Amino acid sequence: MSGIKQQATSRRSPVLWDQAQLFTMLTRDLIQAYMHHMGIELDEFYALPEYDRFVIGAYACGFVCRDYAPMDGELFEQMKSRPQEHLATCSFNRLRHWTHTLLRSERWNYGYSSPVMEALDSGSLELLIQRLETDNHLIEPEIIEDTAGKAP
Repeated sequence: MSGIKQQATSRRSPVLWDQAQLFTMLTRDLIQAYMHHMGIELDEFYALPEYDRFVIGAYACGFVCRDYAPMDGELFEQMKSRPQEHLATCSFNRLRHWTHTLLRSERWNYGYSSPVMEALDSGSLELLIQRLETDNHLIEPEIIEDTAGKAP
């Protein structure tokens, strides 16, 4: 029987174009809401509808994976605090792993601090979505099978 699974996707599963676009939109909505409510307290941040949509969307869009271990803490913090040095040029898999670790850290720290809020403050999430929107190197090339001369 096939039904709704209650677990995150696998890192071996590809992120589809539409998933990346939706995640970008949800992240952009969170950035705009955060900028509009600059200086809000942590509990107010958690109460933003855009925050809930961003978190759920990260899972639904395949950016949080059940089989990723957390990224090395020091590297994760460097990528979050100095995005131009790290996020601007890394591979899609590294971006996905960083996003995974960001969302898992958010869950672990819930109520005490917000790595997502820190990523908003540092510009990390803005850079992440800029890469997803514009960096063609992140797109997997299509493999077109040559069917010429083959019998149906």
